[in-house]
Amino acid sequence: MPLPRVLGRIVNSSVRIQSVGFGNMPKEISSDVFLVDTLAAGIPGLVASYLIKGEKSALVDAGYPTSANTLLSELRALDASWRQVDFLIPTHVHLDHAGGVGHLARAMPKARILVNEHGAKHLIDPAKLIQSAVGLFGKEAMSLFGTPIPVPTDRVEMVSDVCDLDLGAGVGLRIFWTPGHAWHHMSVLIESERLLVTGDAVGLRYQGFDIPIPATPPPGFNEEQYVKTLTGFTGMNLAGLLLPHFGLIREDLRGFLEKNLETIKQWGSRAFDAVNFGEPVDRLFDWFMTDIANRAGKSLDEIPDHITRNIMFSAMGCYSHAQEVRTKQRSLET
Repeated sequence: MPLPRVLGRIVNSSVRIQSVGFGNMPKEISSDVFLVDTLAAGIPGLVASYLIKGEKSALVDAGYPTSANTLLSELRALDASWRQVDFLIPTHVHLDHAGGVGHLARAMPKARILVNEHGAKHLIDPAKLIQSAVGLFGKEAMSLFGTPIPVPTDRVEMVSDVCDLDLGAGVGLRIFWTPGHAWHHMSVLIESERLLVTGDAVGLRYQGFDIPIPATPPPGFNEEQYVKTLTGFTGMNLAGLLLPHFGLIREDLRGFLEKNLETIKQWGSRAFDAVNFGEPVDRLFDWFMTDIANRAGKSLDEIPDHITRNIMFSAMGCYSHAQEVRTKQRSLET
C-alpha cells in the first residue's frame, strides 16, 4: 500500500503539532492517582502517563524516548521518592507508550517492567520497533520522538490474559489483555476507584474535540477484537476512563463508549467498501476526515495536525485489516 499523499505533509515535512492547552505539572486525579503529561515532542496535552501509588507505586505508559527526562522531573516535583517507581507498565509497545521504558528503567534500577507477553520481545530488542517507526514517521519526526533503548531481559515480566498487582494501602491493579488496537495491548483497572487506564483501546479524545476518535493503526488493528474490547468496557461499572490521548473522562462513559463503537463499525464498513471497489486508501482517509469533522461540528481546516495524523494511520489500519479479511474470505471460497 503506497503512503498516501498527506502522510508526507504531516509526518516527513515540518512535523507541525499544535498544543492542545494543558499545563506541564502533574494533575491529581485522586489522592492515589496522578496524570503526568509527557510533553510529547515538547508539546503539552498530547500523551499522558498515569502514576498510581499505594505503599508501592506504578507508572502506566512511558511516552516517547525524548519524554523520559520530563517524566523523571515531574515525578520528582511530586515527591522525590516517586522518582523510583516500583513498576513500569506500558499498555502496549507503540513508541508513544513504551518508547521511554528503556530510558526510565535505566534511571529506575529497582523498577520491574510489566508488559504483555506479545510485546515483550520489542522492549528487550527494539530494533524492529525502531525500523517500523522510522518507516512510518520518517527520520525528521524520529529526531523529535527519540530512539528506544533495550530493557534487560531480567527486568521484564510478561503478562498474559490477566495479572493482579497489589500496591499496598488498599490500592490494587488488575492488568488485562485488551486486543484490537494492537495484539500486544492491555489496560489497567484501578480497582478501588473503578478507574480504567485505557491505553489506546478507546481511541482519542482531545480538548476541543470532545468526541471519540478511534485509533486503528497498522499493522495490528483488528476490528472484531476492538469491538469486543470496547463492548467489554461497557459492562465494567467504571467510574472513569483515563486516556493517554488525553485525560480523564467521568461523565457519560457509556455514551462515549457507544459512540466509539458506532464510529468504528461505520469506519470498518466503509473500509471494506473501499477495498471491494478498489478505491485507494487516500479516499478512505478523506472520508474519515469528513466524518470526524461532521461529528465534531468543525471544518476540515480546523482539524489539527496531531489528529489528522492519527486519522491517517487509522485509515491505513482499517484498509489493511479489510484487505486481510477479504483475502481470507476468498481463500475459503476457493
